[in-house]
Amino acid sequence: MRDTHSNSLGWLLDQELGSVEGVAYAVLMSSDGLLQARTQTIGQEDAEKLAAVTASLRAAGKAWDEHVGGKGMCQLLIESQGRIGLTTAAAKNSMLSVVTTGPESDVGLITHHMVRLATRLGHELEVAERRPAADGGTAT
Repeated sequence: MRDTHSNSLGWLLDQELGSVEGVAYAVLMSSDGLLQARTQTIGQEDAEKLAAVTASLRAAGKAWDEHVGGKGMCQLLIESQGRIGLTTAAAKNSMLSVVTTGPESDVGLITHHMVRLATRLGHELEVAERRPAADGGTAT
């Protein structure tokens, strides 16, 4: 298992989102849920679980968008009693997901930083699309 915090994108998530008030942790993942990077405030295993859950929520969001005749899903927001989850497209085939420290967190400020990061560094956040390999494995 590779450490997704010690790579350059993990450092970048820490730098750009780790110091934003109200951010508990953040992950960058491929559209299909493969973890690419995480902040130091979430462990590898928990980050992988969050990436997988977020990918399934994205799929549900896309289905909802198609059902209501939308023009493409942009962001997801999940509010629970204790936290808020925010997910946005980061670049081609990638998503950025943030979990807040609590329900009182400034969602507007956090979303601003997420979009700013995605816009400024979109090419670095891009993830190659995974395709099935001819031998039955997964190729990128």
